[in-house]
Amino acid sequence: MHKVLRIFGAAMISFVMAGGVVAHADELAGYKAIPLINGPNKVRLQDHDVTVVLASRENFNAHGFTLATFYLRDKGDDGKEAWSLVPVFEKQKGEENERYGVTISGGADCVLHDMRLLSGGKSQPALLIIANREFGQSYADDAPVHFDYYELTENEEGLPGHPAFYFRATRSTKARANYCDVDDAFDKELHLGP
Repeated sequence: MHKVLRIFGAAMISFVMAGGVVAHADELAGYKAIPLINGPNKVRLQDHDVTVVLASRENFNAHGFTLATFYLRDKGDDGKEAWSLVPVFEKQKGEENERYGVTISGGADCVLHDMRLLSGGKSQPALLIIANREFGQSYADDAPVHFDYYELTENEEGLPGHPAFYFRATRSTKARANYCDVDDAFDKELHLGP
């Protein structure tokens, strides 16, 4: 039903959604993290032009946030090039939910939610990894961190309710240790830098 975008027919990587599985950096061999900055970021993912926009929402307190949205340039129904929103389809309690962006947020002490976008070159699907820290007693606590993995997927068969391109949930893992800041978890657990 789902076809992962790929070039040259590389072998498909599939993961089963499994809560509680421990994260391992060696699973990301061959992937490269794409640095993103505030504003539009033009990247090339699996032979497609993708723009990632990071925009801040100031609260005038310690809890402002950034929203990351994804857009892909492809041919529309009329055969002309068009920009399409690339949503994130996550699985929760057996149901699929669609999100139109990823929130990066926290407090003055620690970042509780962040993401990494990874390119697998031409042989592996692009990955989006979202890290979420449980709140705990406060923003400044060390608490469990969960990594949710998504593959850039093409809806070639026209699955109803899904766009032409989207990030599809593939699995979840848990960091080995507790962290205050998810960027520390990305660095120490997956070697994806702060």
